Amino acid sequence: MVKILVTSASFAKFNKNIIDELEKKGCKIEFSIPFDVKDITNAEGLIVGLEKIDATVIDEAKKLKIISKHGVGVDNIDLEYARSKGIIVSNTPETNNDAVADLAFGLMISAARSIPQANNDIKRNTWPRYDGRSVWKKTLGVIGLGSIGKGVAKRGKGFSMNVLGYDITEKTSEERDIGIDRVSLEELITSSDYISLHVPLNKYTEHMISTREFDLMRENAVLINSARGGLINEKALYEALYNKKILACALDVFEVEPPENNKLLTLDNLIVTPHMGAYTVESGELMSQKAAQNISSYLLHDKILNQVN
Repeated sequence: MVKILVTSASFAKFNKNIIDELEKKGCKIEFSIPFDVKDITNAEGLIVGLEKIDATVIDEAKKLKIISKHGVGVDNIDLEYARSKGIIVSNTPETNNDAVADLAFGLMISAARSIPQANNDIKRNTWPRYDGRSVWKKTLGVIGLGSIGKGVAKRGKGFSMNVLGYDITEKTSEERDIGIDRVSLEELITSSDYISLHVPLNKYTEHMISTREFDLMRENAVLINSARGGLINEKALYEALYNKKILACALDVFEVEPPENNKLLTLDNLIVTPHMGAYTVESGELMSQKAAQNISSYLLHDKILNQVN
């Protein structure tokens, strides 16, 4: 019987049968929530969420063969070190595309129309009037044209938006079908009313939005980040919002999560959510199914699925 440690609190949350199926196949499932590194010592498989799996953690995992990410982004895992130790790392692609795209577009409208602020004011027994900004027929800039970025672009087209896109990869026929106009990063930033980030966090994209980029943005620009917090320099973001260089920002992610004592949270032109973009009932069940399949296929049948390292 192989031992699998689960540190993701949302694994199998919406379908407990996923755990039953793993146990029927000969897997022993143990949970470590919140994650205690001492629990990993004898695990052969690890199903992980946003917990940091660095070299120190991996060194404690004496029997570990595979890390199955319950999600898509793997920036919380030291991929190179895992590979050096002969450990497979897999993820669950295409499981939360619509969930994240939905939230990104919802954040866009919420920031443009000050919906959270109006809600809070009414609950304080005031009856405010907010002069919002329209989304209809405005220009949407999508940075990162993977599945989620293209999903946001499709939603923008539903609002008759002019969609600009930037990516380092070659343009695809799907982009042409959607009607995305490829431009340089600088042109996108200077021309867009709404800018939505959909790239992975790595050494090339860290702080890709900083002081220079904010200086290039329109005064009525709205920035949305539902990808990874490190894409934006938060000190520069604070200055841009505090000095009204841009209209507003909506964040589902932060450089440090949760964002304790973060000055950004004092600003009225920022709306935030707790890194919940990927989590709907539908996407949660799909992620759990694929994470379980990845780990059982390798541990029980030596078949590698969705490897990322």
